[in-house]
Amino acid sequence: MDAQKSYLMEKYHGLCNYLERDTVGSKLAIYGTSTLMLVVAYMNRKPAYLVRQFKQPSHIPERIINERIMHTGQIRGIQQRDQDTLLLIKHRPLIPIFTSRDRLLPVKLPGVRVNANGYAWLQQCLIGRDATFIPLNKSQSQDYVVCQLCLVHPPKGNRLLDVSETLLKLRFAKFAQDMAAALKRNSKYYKHLRDVESSAASKEAWLTWLARYPFIWQRFNQLKASLLPKQKLLPELVR
Repeated sequence: MDAQKSYLMEKYHGLCNYLERDTVGSKLAIYGTSTLMLVVAYMNRKPAYLVRQFKQPSHIPERIINERIMHTGQIRGIQQRDQDTLLLIKHRPLIPIFTSRDRLLPVKLPGVRVNANGYAWLQQCLIGRDATFIPLNKSQSQDYVVCQLCLVHPPKGNRLLDVSETLLKLRFAKFAQDMAAALKRNSKYYKHLRDVESSAASKEAWLTWLARYPFIWQRFNQLKASLLPKQKLLPELVR
C-alpha cells in the first residue's frame, strides 16, 4: 500500500514539474484540459441562449422556461391574430455573434386580452423600446411564446414596468386565462394580474362616482398640485 502511494505521489509531482515548464507540450496539456472541461460543462448545461438569438419558440429550451431566466431584446412590431395580440421582439443574446435583423420572436403578453385602446397604446409607446422578457410557456400548436414582458423605466434606470400589469391598470385590457396559467409555477403571477384588474375596476367605479361632483375633483387636483412636485403630476409612462 505504501509503495503504491509513493508511486502515485512520484507520478503526481512529476506531472506538476512538467506542467510548470514553459514548453509546447505543457501548454497543450493545460489548454486541452481546459477546453475539454468547457465542452463537458456546455454539454451538461447547454447555455445556447448566451450566443443564440431566439427567432422562433422552438429555439427556447424547456430548461430556460423552467428556470425563469430573464432575457433582453427590442420591441420591433405588433400583430393581431384573432384575439391574441403579439409583440415581435428582436432577442439580444448575451454574446451577440449570430444575430439577424429580420427574424423576430413572436411574444404573447400573459393574462390579458388587449382592446382597441390597448393596441393603439402598444403601437405608440412600446415599438422601438428595449425590454426584458421571461418565457413562461410555449405551445407546439402555436407559433408564439407566452412571456412576462417588462420595460426598463425610466430608460436609464433599473425599475421594471410590467406591460400586462400596466394594461390592466389603464383598463386597456381584460384579464384572460391562457396556456401558461395552468402551470403551477405561474399561478402567483396570474393571481397578481387578476388582483390588479379588480383593483383597477374598483378605482374606475370610484372615479365615475366622483365625476358626478366636479367641485370635489377640482379641490382634490388643486390639493395634489400644491403638495406634489410637478414631475409626479405627469402620467407614469411619460415622465
